[in-house]
Order: sequence, then C-alpha cells, then structure tokens
Amino acid sequence: MKPRVLFLYTGGTLGMVRRDGPLAPSHVAEDILPYVRGLEAEVDVEAELLCNLDSSDIGPDHWERMAEAVARRVPEFSGVVVLHGTDTMAWSASALSFMLRGLDRPVVFTGAQRPIAFVRTDARNNLIHAALCATMDIPEVGIYFGRRLYRGNRATKISIQSYEAFESPSHRPLVEMGVVIRHTSPVLPPPASGLRVTPGFERNVVVLQVVPGSGPLLLDAAVAAGARGVVIRGFGAGNVPQKGWPDGIVRAAAAGVAVVLHSQCLRGAVDLGAYEGGRAALEAGAIGTGAMTVEAATVKLMWLLGQGLTGQALRAAFAVDLAGEGSAETGELTGERE
Repeated sequence: MKPRVLFLYTGGTLGMVRRDGPLAPSHVAEDILPYVRGLEAEVDVEAELLCNLDSSDIGPDHWERMAEAVARRVPEFSGVVVLHGTDTMAWSASALSFMLRGLDRPVVFTGAQRPIAFVRTDARNNLIHAALCATMDIPEVGIYFGRRLYRGNRATKISIQSYEAFESPSHRPLVEMGVVIRHTSPVLPPPASGLRVTPGFERNVVVLQVVPGSGPLLLDAAVAAGARGVVIRGFGAGNVPQKGWPDGIVRAAAAGVAVVLHSQCLRGAVDLGAYEGGRAALEAGAIGTGAMTVEAATVKLMWLLGQGLTGQALRAAFAVDLAGEGSAETGELTGERE
C-alpha cells in the first residue's frame, strides 16, 4: 500500500502566473498534480486549498489556520506538504514547529523560485522530493528546497534568484537528495505525548538592527509605540555599543517589554557573556538567542508572549530548546519534546 500525503496549499510563486507585470496568485495551483506526473506511482496525494496568497501577506492568523489544518488531517496521512511562498516560509515553518506539540510525522514546507507552469522551473523537483520526505520517519517540521530537507526552524532564505534559495547556517540538513538519498543529521526524537495545537502569538513584536555609532532611539520609540517584544540584531556574538544601548534595554525591561538580542552574523551562536557589550546587555535584561535564526527567535518570542509569559518565566522558557531551534545562549541544546 502506497503512503498517503496531504498537499496543503497556501499560495506562493509555485502556483502563480504572470499577468501584465509581476507574478500574482492564480488558480493553476489548485490542480498541480498534472505537473508532477509519475509522483502517483510513489504516493497517493490528496490536496486541500487553505488560502491562495503571496507569502508576504501571510501572518499569525494563517499560521494558526495551517496548524489547525495539519492537526485535523495529519492522522489520515504519512505526512503533510505545505505549499508556501518562499519569502516568509521560514517564519511559517518556525511557527508550526512551536505550535504543533507532540508532532509524530513530517510536515514539509516547500515552494519554488519559478511557477510550476513554466517550462524551466524548480517547482516540480521541490514538490516531488518534498512529497517523498513527507513519507519518511521524521517527526518534525521541515523545509525542502533545492536538494535538501532542512529543519524548518533552522532554515533561512538566502537568495532571491538561486534555486538553492535556503540554507541552514548552524545546523546540518536532515536529508540530501541526490542519486542516493542521504540522511545527514539526526531528527528530533519521537514525542512523548499526542499531537495538540498550542496557538497564540503576540503581534506587537519588532526587529531592530544596530548601526555603528547609533543609540537606542528606535528601541525607545518601539516601547513608546506599544511593542511587547523587541529583537535587537547586534554585532558578532550579540554585542551592542556600551553607550546608550544598555540603558535603553533597562528602560524597555522596566516598561515590561521583552528584549531579545540576536546577531547580524549568519552563522554561529549568540553568547552574551563573551564580550563587554554583550554582557552589559545581559545585565540590563536582554535575552540571548543562541544558535537560532532571526525568524525562529522572533516567532518564538511572539509565541511565548502569546502564551502569557513575561519576565523571568519568559526568560526561562526562551532558553529551553522546544523544537530543535537551538536556544542555548552558547551552542545548542537537545531539550525534551512533549
């Protein structure tokens, strides 16, 4: 008996057509199976249209709809393929990795740089291989793109034009697809409890980037505007200028705003104890992001705030590796799965 895979369609380039100018969503992707003939020999596919949006328009409400749809349908299938635009795919994959507690089979995000209806496209390759990955014993949320399956909350989009559009800077891919299928990194352990969805995201979270010589003007402005959480992209291991920024973090913390300190570097782990700039931020109340991507760190902050966590409870929860995202402030944690 062939494995069954659910295609959950949300939109994106894979199903777009070119009208008079830019690419835009179309109805072509509501029946994409004719473009991947031969896949039916390997898996039985059922498709569900969740929405049809450019991924720039996808946000927390859609993340929750995706998670609910996965939880509702996944018991019937070996796994789920979420067809999604590339621009915010890493954000959505991170969100589902936190919401789907007790996930015991693969949920694989994929998309394309060129529409599936084009002769020269990456969509067919991505779709076929994502479907095959969705039949594997991989109990987590992933992103398949190019030749590799990545842990979803460890991947980030690195290219607008390359067919190898995603990379996992601080974690090896889970699977590499070539002539031989290679499992290149251990997957998360099986969950200890059944699947449940834990929705809830705080929308008032912003990301700020430190510029050499700058002060915390935008941090103060974000706090004044009602931000509940701020992700600061500092330098190196998580450093900020010692003039002004620690005081700004103190003011934010005093106002009940969670401040998370990330890095502008693509690889490595934030360590707020490594240099004076990071230590000053830590002592002022900042939380380090460890080896997380900026997408995972931001979504995790949104999700934890959405669960009602604040202060020390939020700090403690942020340090726990919930879904393989790499939360330790120095290196990686394995963590326990629900």
